[in-house]
This record gives sequence, structure tokens and C-alpha cells, in this order.
Amino acid sequence: MIRQCLAIAGLLCSTLLPTHVFAAGGYEESLKLLADGVIAESLKAKKERLAIIDFTDAKGAVTPIGQFLAEELGTQLLVAGELKVVEHRLVSSTLKKRHITQIEATSPKALKGAAKAIRTDVFVTGSYLDAPEGILVTVKLMNPSNAQAIGAARGMIPKAGPLGEMVKEANTPPPVKVEPPKGPATPEGLGFHRNEFYELVVRALSRQDNRIRMDLTIENRSPRDVKLLCLLQNTVLKDNLGGQWAQSVEGNRDGLCTRGVELSPREKDWAVLTFTAPADPPAPSQFTLSFHEKSPRRDATFAIEGLTVETAISPATTVTP
Repeated sequence: MIRQCLAIAGLLCSTLLPTHVFAAGGYEESLKLLADGVIAESLKAKKERLAIIDFTDAKGAVTPIGQFLAEELGTQLLVAGELKVVEHRLVSSTLKKRHITQIEATSPKALKGAAKAIRTDVFVTGSYLDAPEGILVTVKLMNPSNAQAIGAARGMIPKAGPLGEMVKEANTPPPVKVEPPKGPATPEGLGFHRNEFYELVVRALSRQDNRIRMDLTIENRSPRDVKLLCLLQNTVLKDNLGGQWAQSVEGNRDGLCTRGVELSPREKDWAVLTFTAPADPPAPSQFTLSFHEKSPRRDATFAIEGLTVETAISPATTVTP
């Protein structure tokens, strides 16, 4: 019984091992067959010194896969030892220096000059196509004298090892860059406050003697009608020197803190607040609006800092509340 088990195990090993070796050797064998085809065509044309160009994809673009295939073919030709292969970097730098990108589209004169510079008998170009069963590679031998093909070889290379990883990477779609949603734009003005009900923007701040006028715009941002109303005594203007500018009933009879403003959805309107300075007002440079809301958010407060007086009104000018 034990002998039977060992015999079965040996049979399985002998069956499975060649499959693994074939998968690993399939790539090398296919590359060797392609190189043998290039060697046969070169000897047939009596060309012994080859310059291999980077291979291109189906669209004619040089890719990392094309560069890899060209270098692999060059290595295989060197291993065979029947032909001489010009160093790949020398070929690339020479063609780049002479602005040669496509052998077929280059004039014979320019091509002959490049061939003479690197002492080659023939240029080897190649293209590849990613097929389900492997990479179909087509190689052409181009005569430097007339830029005409004098031979060709074709082979199917398995997608194995580094080549398989490169193909997988090339077929992976690039990550989609998701732009974060942009918030509302910052409104023009000296400062603003925005919430789910409305947007209040300080448009201008002007001073005459001991009074400051604040021009505002208010926009309804909600889908319902909104009435904005503030508390007169608690909505003040504070300066950077510690002074507090308050509102008076006389100066704000129809203001935002006495009657308020009613807005339909998305409606915008103007409003004015007038503040009176404390006794012996100094000359402050910045102000902060301290806003105490009564409606629509009862007892909500916010501050708009960094406000500056834009215009100084002459004594002859009347400030209209």
C-alpha cells in the first residue's frame, strides 16, 4: 500500500513539474524563436551589426513595454553570438541627438548619417500588440540606405515574469481624482456671516464725528420666508481700543434691530445700522460687529472681526439712518 502511494506521488510530481517548467520556459523559448527569426533574416541580407530601436505599441507610441521588449531581444541576440548588437543607450542617444523618431519617416540621408555614427548595418524596429494569448511582436529590419524593410520576424511572447507585471500595470486604469466639493464663494465686502438661514455681509463702514454707519446686505439662503431681527441693546460695534459703540432707538427707528427685515427664499435686501460712540471717542483703526440675534435663531450670537472704516464723511454730510 505504501509503495502504491509513493508511486502515485511520484507520478503526480513528474506530471506537474514539466507544466511549471514549461510556463517559466515558454517565455524564454518564445523570445529565442523570435531572435532566431531576426538572425536568419539578418544573415540572409548579409547584415551583421544591428541597432535595435525601442518598440512601439499599436498606436505607434514608445512605451515601457516596448523598451523592455527591445532590450530583451537585444540580450537574446547577444547570447546567440551570431550577430553584433550596438549598445542600446548609444542608439537611443544618437537618434535623439539627430531628431530621428521614426525610421520609416526619416530621409535616407539622415538615416545613413545616424547609421554611420553608430557603425550599424541595419536598424531593427518593432511593434507589439497586446492579445489575449500573449504579446504579438513584429520585428522589421530596416536598410539605412533607403529606409526600406529588408526582412521581418514575428512571434507571440507569453505574459510571464516582468513582462506580465508590466502588462498588468499598463492595463490598470489610472486612479480617478475626486475633487472635494467647493463651498460657497466668499462674498465681496468687509466681512460676512453665513448660516443655514441667511448670509449677512458688511458692505461699507463710514464715520462722521461720533457716529458710524454700517451698510449691510442680507440674503435668504433657506427655502422658507425668513425674518431677521436683532436685539438693539446687545448688537454693538467694538473697537480695537476697548470702546463700545452702541445703537440708539432714535438712530435706528426702521433698522434691523427695531423692525427687522423679511425675505422670501433667495431674496436679498439692504439694511443699515447706525452706532454712536462712547464719550470722548478715540481714533480706532479696527472694529468688530457683535451681533445678537432675536429671529430666526433666538439668542444666537456671532461676531464679524477686522472691519475698517472705508470713508470718512465730512461734517457737512448728513448720515441717513
